[in-house]
Amino acid sequence: MSLLKPAWLRRDKTVVDPQALLDSLDEAILVIDQHETILQANRRWQQLLDGEPFIGAPLHRYLHPRDHNLWREQLEQLRKGERPAPVWLRLLSDSELHWCELRAQPLNNDSDWPVSLSLCDITPQVRKDQQRDASHRSLSQLMANLPVMLYRARNNRNWSMEYVSEGCLEVTGYSADALVNQPRLSYGALIHPEDASPVWDQVQEALHRRESFDLHYRIHHADGSEREVSEKGQGIYSESGTVLGVEGVIFTLEAQGTPSQARPSSALSLES
Repeated sequence: MSLLKPAWLRRDKTVVDPQALLDSLDEAILVIDQHETILQANRRWQQLLDGEPFIGAPLHRYLHPRDHNLWREQLEQLRKGERPAPVWLRLLSDSELHWCELRAQPLNNDSDWPVSLSLCDITPQVRKDQQRDASHRSLSQLMANLPVMLYRARNNRNWSMEYVSEGCLEVTGYSADALVNQPRLSYGALIHPEDASPVWDQVQEALHRRESFDLHYRIHHADGSEREVSEKGQGIYSESGTVLGVEGVIFTLEAQGTPSQARPSSALSLES
């Protein structure tokens, strides 16, 4: 049996204190019974709760009220002998709120109870994600209020759209739902017939040279009018250099144009 012991333990005859081992961990560790009563916890758990007494208290006392149902679902799975998937819960202390990833597993292989819980503090990660999401929402709201159309399209003559911003309604008269992945209506079909080939040729030239492109051409608006637009874009490439698509921005140069007012196709230009 001595072969199963670590060499340092056999050599030093050291007795490891289980509580000291738990207290050395960065994660909060709890042991609870079938009534969710806390039977044992480590130092990290006390630190998360500002040193508040915890032995003998039910775990839900320290959870955010909105997470009580999620915790009850975890308990029900444990009571059925199941091992629930990890969940994110919020712990409440006197000083702040902590987001934690909770994992639950039986303490003994031959018994469902007691159960050990590990809680990893993920508050910094969650806050970073929340800040990023808030920035994305602000940018989306800003772009939704601008009369420009952000896009990502396949590199085909239809310019099949994979994404367009809400500004497409202002530019083309069509909603995003009408333009994205719709075989009946493509952005390429809106381009004036005299301008369609020059647009294609100059974009392909820019892609071949791996440069951005700056185009001016005419489109047919949903209201039947002809609009002059400007497009600034670039290619999307794989690591091997294969063209995956194009992305950029399109905006109207004139609020409303007529065929006689629209710039001729010879005015198409490519930024090099």
